[in-house]
Amino acid sequence: MRERQQSVVAKRLLILFAWALAVLVFSSHWYAYDAGHGFSEPFVFYLGWSCYLWGVLTPLAVWLAWRHPIQSSTWTHAVPFHVLVSVLLTSIQLSAEAYIAWFHLGEQDSLKAMVAHYLRQHLQIGLVTYWFLLGATHFYRIHDQARKRQLRAAQLEARLAEAQIENLRTQLHPHFLFNTLQAAATLIHEDPEGAEDILLRLSELLRVSLDEMHTHEIPLAREIDFLEHYIGIQRRRFGDRLRFDVEIAPGAFDCAVPTLILQPLVENAVRYGVGKHTDSDVVTVRAFQEQERLCLEVENFASSLDDAPERLLSRGVGLSNTRGRLEQLYGREQSLRLLSLEPKGVCVQISIPMRHSASADNVPAGVVPV
Repeated sequence: MRERQQSVVAKRLLILFAWALAVLVFSSHWYAYDAGHGFSEPFVFYLGWSCYLWGVLTPLAVWLAWRHPIQSSTWTHAVPFHVLVSVLLTSIQLSAEAYIAWFHLGEQDSLKAMVAHYLRQHLQIGLVTYWFLLGATHFYRIHDQARKRQLRAAQLEARLAEAQIENLRTQLHPHFLFNTLQAAATLIHEDPEGAEDILLRLSELLRVSLDEMHTHEIPLAREIDFLEHYIGIQRRRFGDRLRFDVEIAPGAFDCAVPTLILQPLVENAVRYGVGKHTDSDVVTVRAFQEQERLCLEVENFASSLDDAPERLLSRGVGLSNTRGRLEQLYGREQSLRLLSLEPKGVCVQISIPMRHSASADNVPAGVVPV
């Protein structure tokens, strides 16, 4: 709606500018001609009559130029049309001007001779003015069409990015759901209470994820709340073999982060750490500010990289979709790195622009401010 209103205002300004220019040119030319012949009136007289004459002719010329543009597919009939119209409109304007001059001079010459005189003297500038109006309208039309194409392209790109983000998010949910249900299934017989706890936590996770389905960014504090539910599921599954440390800098809790950005990273750390090895493991989640950027880290000490980081980032659902979401949301202003720790372990680092979201007053339970 706003773009349409701006377009209407621009068209009206174009007509006003073209009209003012035509009035100024004709009134000045008319005044100079009469002054050169020794019978001029004050310039306001010529300006007033020119306003009256071109007040009708200029909008009509612009309207005809807009309705009958000269394009590659229409020029064969559009050019002859405008040649005819330019001669006709200029003749009408000059005839009216000649009548005014004839009436003003007190019939010193015949009306027919006066009209013929004005047509001989002023026809060229009339035609030039009409074709100037035609060119200005055509230029604005090209500019307006290019602007509309850019607007449509930007809207299409925004819709495409939105669809891609939603697609990546829907790919994350089934993957996470499958792994969580599998964890609950393994405890049904040996630990029914634990299985029930997992399913209750899972229902809470699904509720939160549905609440945030159409939200691309949330405060980090809310993201940590969501992650605590997932951590509780994995603690129930692995018991004392797995420990979580969540260390968040105090000023980072109200920073905006992509919704559900940490869960797939923690899930990978669990799956390729304690999920594949018999050793105990510690998964650490950190968030801190570094100049004007927010840094997120997820690391564990039981896994190791079995391939080049770039190839690993393009494999699997979790990391590849996380990278895709970051690219869609932040473009080149984000980074996702996979690092090998010494003597053993893997760290995933995310860096995004620091933006503050809704204030988070409460520190989530189990979080260690650093």
